[in-house]
Amino acid sequence: MDIGVIFGQMLVLFAMMMVGYFAYKGGWLDDASTGRISKLVVNVFNPILVVNGVLGQSSQYGGNKVLHNMVFVLFYFVLIVFISVLIPIILHVGKQRKSLYQVMSVFGNIGFMGIPVIKSIFGDEAIIYVAFYILVYNLMLYTYGVFLARRAAKERAKWQKDGADGFKDASGETKSNGGFLKRVINPGVVAALIAVVIFVTGLSVPESVNTFCDYMGNTTIPLSMILIGVSVAQADLKTVFSEWRIYAFILLRMVLLPIVMAWLLQSFLLPGIAVDPVVFGVFILELGMPVGSIIALIVREQGADADFCTKGVVLSTLASIVTIPIICAFL
Repeated sequence: MDIGVIFGQMLVLFAMMMVGYFAYKGGWLDDASTGRISKLVVNVFNPILVVNGVLGQSSQYGGNKVLHNMVFVLFYFVLIVFISVLIPIILHVGKQRKSLYQVMSVFGNIGFMGIPVIKSIFGDEAIIYVAFYILVYNLMLYTYGVFLARRAAKERAKWQKDGADGFKDASGETKSNGGFLKRVINPGVVAALIAVVIFVTGLSVPESVNTFCDYMGNTTIPLSMILIGVSVAQADLKTVFSEWRIYAFILLRMVLLPIVMAWLLQSFLLPGIAVDPVVFGVFILELGMPVGSIIALIVREQGADADFCTKGVVLSTLASIVTIPIICAFL
C-alpha cells in the first residue's frame, strides 16, 4: 500500500474539512444551515452511499469474505469494549470522567468519517463491509452507549456534589430510554439492511437507479468532511488542545490499538487463513477511526459533560489526518 497516496487522499479530505471551517468562520454557513445539511447527509446521502456500494457488485464477493467480515465485526466490538475498560485505568482518569473515556473508546466515527476514508482507500467494494459495522454500531449506541452516558451523568453529579438522584439534561428534565426502536431503526440502519439484502440476493436494479445512487451517494464525502470542518470551527481550540489526556487517548486508541492488532493478526492468525486484504483493512481502519460525533449528542442528552466529548471528537478528527496513513503502513 503506497503511504504517499494514502496521505494524499487524507489531505484531500482535510482540504474539504477546511472548506467547512472557513465557510463557517466566514459566515457562509451558520448553525441553522449546518443542521439542515447534517440531516440531509445522515438521513439521505450517506444511506444512499451505503446502498450504492453494493449495486452491481455482488459478484465480486465470495461467501468466505462475508463470513470473515462478520467475524471481524463481532471481534471489533468485543475488543473495543474490553479496551474501553482499560484506557481509563491506564490514563489514571478521575472517576468523574471514567465513563466518558469509555464511551469515546467504544463509539468511533465508523460511518460518518469511516465511509469517506475507507471508500477513498479501498473503493466502493469496501462499503458493504462497513454496512455490517453500522448495523451493530447503531444497536449498541442506543443501548450500551446510553447506559455509559447515563453513568457518566451520575459520575458528574456525584463529583459536583449536587445531590442529584436522576440523570438530567440542560433543561433539568430526567431522560429516559424511550423511543428505542425509533432511534435504532433509522435511515442509516435501513440502508445497511437494504445493502445486505441486495448483496445476499444479487438483486439487479435499472441503470437509472444506479446512476441516481451514484450521483447522490458521492455527495456524501465532501459534505461529510465540510460538516466536520464546521465542528472544528465551532470548537474552542484553545481548550481542545489543552487536554493532555486526550493526546494519550488518541495514541492508545487510534494508533497503538490498530497497529498492535494488525501485527498480531498478520503474525499469528492470518497466515493460516486466507482473509481478503480489504476485509482485514476495513477492520484495522475502523479501529483507527476518530471519536464519533454522535456521542456528544447522546452524552448531552443524558446530562453528562458533552463539552469534554466534543473536545475528543475535534482533536481525534484532526489527528486522524496523520494517524490513518500511519496505520495503513502496517497493512
